Amino acid sequence: MRALHDSRSAEYRAPYGALTLGNAVELALDVWDAPGASATLRTWVEGVGEARYPMAVAEHANDDARLRFQATLEPEAAGAVWYQFVITLPDGRETRYGAQDGRLGGAGRLCDWEPPSFKLSVYDAESLGSEALGREANRHFREALAAYLRGEASAPAFAEALDELRENYPAQAFGRALDASGAADCGPIAQIAASIREALPLFRHGEPSWFAANDNVLGFWRHGNGESACILVNASPFDEHDVLVPMRGASASELIAGYDVPIVPAPEIRQRPPYAPAEERYARVHLPRQGSAVLYFHEEDLLGKRLDGGMGVLAHITSLPANGPNRGGERAGTLGAQARAFVDQLAEAGVRYWQVLPVNPTDAFGSPYAGISAFAGNPPLIDAEDVSAIATREPRDAAAYQSFREREASWLEPYAAFMALRQKLGPEKPWQTWPREYRAYDPTIIHEDDGLAASAEEWRRIQFAFDEQWRELRSYANGRGVQIIGDMPIYVSGDSADTWANPGIFQLNENGEPDAVAGCPPDAFAAEGQKWGNPLYDWDALRESGYDWWLRRLGRALDLYDVVRLDHFIGFERYYAIPAGEKATEGSYRPGPGLHFFEAAHGAFGPLPIIAEDLGLITPGVRALIAACGFPGMDVVQFVDGGDPLAGYQPRPNKIVYTGTHDNQTLIGYAAARYPGLDASEASAEIMCKVLASNARICIVPLQDVLGLDDEARMNTPGTAEGNWRWQADAANLEGLAARLRQLMALRP
Repeated sequence: MRALHDSRSAEYRAPYGALTLGNAVELALDVWDAPGASATLRTWVEGVGEARYPMAVAEHANDDARLRFQATLEPEAAGAVWYQFVITLPDGRETRYGAQDGRLGGAGRLCDWEPPSFKLSVYDAESLGSEALGREANRHFREALAAYLRGEASAPAFAEALDELRENYPAQAFGRALDASGAADCGPIAQIAASIREALPLFRHGEPSWFAANDNVLGFWRHGNGESACILVNASPFDEHDVLVPMRGASASELIAGYDVPIVPAPEIRQRPPYAPAEERYARVHLPRQGSAVLYFHEEDLLGKRLDGGMGVLAHITSLPANGPNRGGERAGTLGAQARAFVDQLAEAGVRYWQVLPVNPTDAFGSPYAGISAFAGNPPLIDAEDVSAIATREPRDAAAYQSFREREASWLEPYAAFMALRQKLGPEKPWQTWPREYRAYDPTIIHEDDGLAASAEEWRRIQFAFDEQWRELRSYANGRGVQIIGDMPIYVSGDSADTWANPGIFQLNENGEPDAVAGCPPDAFAAEGQKWGNPLYDWDALRESGYDWWLRRLGRALDLYDVVRLDHFIGFERYYAIPAGEKATEGSYRPGPGLHFFEAAHGAFGPLPIIAEDLGLITPGVRALIAACGFPGMDVVQFVDGGDPLAGYQPRPNKIVYTGTHDNQTLIGYAAARYPGLDASEASAEIMCKVLASNARICIVPLQDVLGLDDEARMNTPGTAEGNWRWQADAANLEGLAARLRQLMALRP
C-alpha cells in the first residue's frame, strides 16, 4: 500500500498555506493498492483535544487503482491545528499517515505507529497583516539564514525552514520575512541581497521559490513580469561547487562579480540536476568557498538600444587643431573644417564611433564637467573668427532661428536670462549673492529691462549658431557612417542656470545654497574621500514631477548625440551626500531614483542608446540596475583585475572596452609605470592588440593612444584643477591617422 498527502501542494491542501479564520480548507489523501479501505481525518487542537472526521471517497477517472479521500475542515478558533490521517483496511487493521520526522509539512509517510502531525496555522483577520506577525516571521527567517551561513544547518535544512515559513504564515508576513536587511549577523550576503532588492523590483515583488543544489548550496528564485533571478549561496568554508541553474530568459547577467556566465545546452550535460531535470539550457556558475552569485535572467535589450559593433576613437573637439584661440592663446578645435576632416579619416578607416567630452560650457579651469548649463553648447566651439559678432547680427535664416527658439525654449530662455544677469552683475558673483529680485527666474524682469533683453537675445543667437554648426557636423558624420557618442555629467554646478531656474529639484536651502554636496567616500585613490561640491538632486521632487527636468535634459542629449554616455552611473542607484561644510568622510549614501527613472525615460523616448559609466567601486546593486536597464557598461583595460593586461585580457560581458578615458594615463604612460623593465611603446602596443582582438563588440581608443603618445598628452588628472583639458593634437600627427586606424581595425575579430 502507498499513500500521499503533500501539504505544500494545492492538490492536497486547498487553499495552500495559512488559513484565515472563518474559511474552510479542503484536505485530500491518495491511497494505492488498498481496495475497500476507508480514511479518517484526525485533528488535535491545544485546549480542545482530539477530533475525527470521516473522509469521503472521490472518483479518480485516470487512475482506477487510486482511492482519493477528501474532507473539509473549518477551524473554530485561531491557532495551530495538528492533523494526520488514519487508514482502515477491510480487515479492520489501522495504519496512519503523518509528516516526515522533523518536519511540519510537505509530503508525509505511512507509519504503523503514531507519526508526527502536519501543522495548519489559522489566523484571525486582525492579525493577518500585523507588523508584529511580520517581525516574528522575519526573526525566524534570519535565525534560519544565520544558522545556514554559519554552517550549523545544511542547505536542505534551510530550504525546509523556508517551506515551513511560507506554509505557516500569511502571505504578507512571509513577504516581510524574506527581508534579509536586518540580518546583521549574516555578513555581507544579507547586505548584498538588500542592495539588489532596492535596484530590482523583482526582488521585492516577485514570486519566491528555492532549492538545495547540494548540502552546501542554496538557490533562491524570484519570478515575475517575465523576469527571473536566482541567488546562489555556498555556505561551505571548505568546498567549491559548480552549480547548474536552469535558464529562465534569453540572457543571464551575474550581479556580484559581473563576469560572464557559461550557458550549457542540456545534451552536453552528463547528469542533469535533480532539482531541474528537464531543462533545455543551463547556466553554469562556479561558487568559491563561502561564495555567492546572483543571476538575473532577462531579454537581450530591455530598456537599452542595441548598439552597432565596431571601433571608436575618443577625442574631444578641442583636441583637434583648428582656427581660433583658446584660453592659453593656443589654437583650439572647433566645429569647423578640421572636425569634418577628422570625420573623413575615421570614415576612411571604417571607424564607427567618435566619442567626445561634454559640449556644454566649461568652468573657469576648462572642465566640461562643471559648466554653467547642462543644456547649452560651449560658445568657443563655434567655428567663427569672432563669436561676439554672431551675437550682434540678425540670424541669416529667421525662420530657422524662430523654430530653434520655440523648440528649445524650456532651457534656452532661462539660460539666456541667466547669462544676461551674469553679464550685468559680474561673472565672478554666484547667483546666490545676487540682489534678491534676481535670485529667481522671472521672464518679466528680462523683458522689462531693455539692456537685459538685448543681452539675452545675444546669448540666444550664440546658442543658435552652435546648434546649427553642431547639427551640420553630426549630419556630416552620420552621412559618412560615423556615430557620435556624447558625454553627460550626472551633476550640474551650483552656480548654473540649472540650479538658478530650477531650485525646487535640488537639495538647496532658502538662500539657494546646498544642504549637502556630491562627492565620494574614501577609497584606494583618495584616502580622505572626494568632495566635488555639486548640489544634489531632490529625487522625491523630481519623481513627483514625472522627472520633467531630467527627461528634458536627457532628451536634449539624445537630440545632440547618437549615443549618450551617462557619467557616474552609480549615482542613479545611490549617491554620496556630504553635509554642507563637512569633510567627505562625514558623508553617507542615499538611494537614487533607480529603475523607475529609466522606465520613465524609456516611456518618453523608446529604446535608450545609453552607455553606463560604471567604473570604480561598483556594487551588486549598480550591476543589478544596469542589467535591468540593459545598458552596456565600460571596461577599461588599465583597471583589469590583477593589474596585468599583458598576462591576458578578457573583457567582462556587455561592456564597451576602452584602452583609457579622459581621466586615465595614456596607454604608453600606463605601460611605463606598470612595466618599468619593458619598452613602454611595445608593451602598450601589445595591450592595444589584446583589446582590439577581444570579443568585445565595441572598442574605444583615445586619440592619444592611437598616436602613441605618453603622459604629456594626458587630458585630465582627477583631483587637480590646473593644467587639465588642454591637450591638442598636432596637425602633422593627424596626417597619417587613417592609415594607423586601418592597422588597428585589422586587429578586430
